[in-house]
Amino acid sequence: MLGAILLIGTLGYRFTEGLSLWEAFYRTVLTLTTVGYNEISSLSRSGQVLTLFLLFAGLGVILLVATEIGRSVVEGELREALGQVRRSRMIESLSEHEIVCGWGRMGQAVVEELRRARREVVVVEHKPEKVARLRAAEIPVVHGDATSETALRAAGIERARGLVSCLNDDAHNVYTVLTARSINPQLFIVARAGEEGAETRLQRAGANRVVNPYQHGGARLAQLVVKPTVVDFLDFSMGAGKMPGLELEQVRLAASSPLVGVTLSEADLRRKCGVGVVAVQRGPTLFPNPEPNLALHEGDVLVVLGVRDHLEEFESMFCSGTAKKEA
Repeated sequence: MLGAILLIGTLGYRFTEGLSLWEAFYRTVLTLTTVGYNEISSLSRSGQVLTLFLLFAGLGVILLVATEIGRSVVEGELREALGQVRRSRMIESLSEHEIVCGWGRMGQAVVEELRRARREVVVVEHKPEKVARLRAAEIPVVHGDATSETALRAAGIERARGLVSCLNDDAHNVYTVLTARSINPQLFIVARAGEEGAETRLQRAGANRVVNPYQHGGARLAQLVVKPTVVDFLDFSMGAGKMPGLELEQVRLAASSPLVGVTLSEADLRRKCGVGVVAVQRGPTLFPNPEPNLALHEGDVLVVLGVRDHLEEFESMFCSGTAKKEA
């Protein structure tokens, strides 16, 4: 509309007053903006009518454009502010969730896997473009530095169950682990290590587990050559193929669980709910492929194998309300 009025004014002054195109355009702009610059000259009756039209129509359009621009700015800022409040309240309502620090290639894979496992996830990321992508995907995110205590508290670290620090720099990972451990001593922390020797520093800082992606990637490549069928089975059981099938799950037995005090043979879990116990961890001791006469104790972590329906049946029969599923 504004462009059309400029065109009408330019052509109108050219034909009514005999001005050049530039002089006609110049006079049109001066009229629309009410500047004038002492550009006072006698106009023909047609020129006066055109000027009145430009003043009323042009000023109206200009005010309309300015109003729309202001409204868009204000609404955008208001919408962003309201969205930030809503996201903050949503994060504040979370508990027993996981925090992922850094949304690079590894962080994206971690978030995808955690969400596939139906875990609540909050991401701490400092790059604005990645924060925008996370918000577009409706993934809770805190815009800030993961090494900052303020950012970690905003992510609800006091109420979180676990934290994964997968920043690209080992020093930042160490500082993040130190800060997180000082805020929540009970937090289960997994950290990424890139350089040789970083594993020790991260463990000293408070990480429960440290992963070197290069070592794990190299080992996996070697296993694919040596034992491809074993790797395929593990991928299948861990759900890496994104297809329903066998899954591995782990559950900690509480004192009220009916499995406490009985042996695996007495529990007969395969017949009762169709799952098999492939390992039992008791404190620092792991019992892989446990014997049938192994008695289960309070606090034991059972690694069970079965399809999702059978795993849910197992949890409802022996763990519902009495055990806590581990990360």
